[in-house]
Amino acid sequence: MEIDFYNAGMNAYATKRFEEAYEWFSKGGSDPRCIFALATLHYNGEGVERNFAKSTELYANAAEAGILPAQVSAGFAYANAMGVPEDFDRAAYYLKMAVAQGEPAAKVTLAEIYAKGFAGGSRKEAAVLIREVLSSTGGEEAYDVYNRYDLGNVK
Repeated sequence: MEIDFYNAGMNAYATKRFEEAYEWFSKGGSDPRCIFALATLHYNGEGVERNFAKSTELYANAAEAGILPAQVSAGFAYANAMGVPEDFDRAAYYLKMAVAQGEPAAKVTLAEIYAKGFAGGSRKEAAVLIREVLSSTGGEEAYDVYNRYDLGNVK
């Protein structure tokens, strides 16, 4: 019988045995779920020393494997210089993966990047993304971006 390192790690995590969770996830090798879980442990400093650079590296690896929350986290990390240099192009790269899956948080962050004129985006593209979020899920952050960048007047 093969050990499911991800589920073993999640069982330990659920009971706040973070060091044990770290050990299980570390044994998961290339399993993108384990990589994402390790990124989260590094981000939160649970079972390991908090390390934004390491968490961003791991989020990016899991994002490439299609893990949606990792795509959002990697994009956010690069947009906000979380342990890595600010890089709006790289942030947009990961966020677009999540936007393609309909993720509202990714749309908001990508809209803000575009509203600032970065990553080849436009205010018009920013307005479209924000309007999509506001028409479906709303959210304080979406309203904030909508108002801060005056996206209501963009056609």
